[in-house]
Amino acid sequence: MQRPVFTILTLALASLLSLPVAPAFAASLDTYVGQQPEALLKSQPEFAKAYRSAIGELDLPEWTQRLAAGKRAEQVDIDGTAYILTSACSSRGCLDEHLYLLFDPQSGLVSGLFYLPPASDTPGDTRTAFSRWYGLPADKARAKAIGAFLLQRAASDAQALAYPAKK
Repeated sequence: MQRPVFTILTLALASLLSLPVAPAFAASLDTYVGQQPEALLKSQPEFAKAYRSAIGELDLPEWTQRLAAGKRAEQVDIDGTAYILTSACSSRGCLDEHLYLLFDPQSGLVSGLFYLPPASDTPGDTRTAFSRWYGLPADKARAKAIGAFLLQRAASDAQALAYPAKK
């Protein structure tokens, strides 16, 4: 009598284990895409918790607490891992300070860069050296890939803001 029950339980467990997990994860990424950083802080508790944990006790400007001005979140891929990328800047403008946030919904962690772009009117400006990283993963290879991606994006955005395309 126990054999059929064991077989049924085994088949039920096997069918549960074979359910696809990726579509549920992909759907969760869609809940972030297109939202402004301030909206993410207000409507996505896991994002807000990860962000607050990542910036911890860093001495950042007051505007980084609310992220009122910024770019809509987008999905990016870094070394085969899907992340949500958004950025924010001071309401005074994005040429002065910029905060990049890279959220991994799977791990619930935020990594980022508080970026100080070079002043476009000051050749040789070195203030970028005072930019700060936060929340980078302990895995050195992953941290290096994330760092390279964020720094490239920050430099590209700064270039586009400093020298907008002529229409």
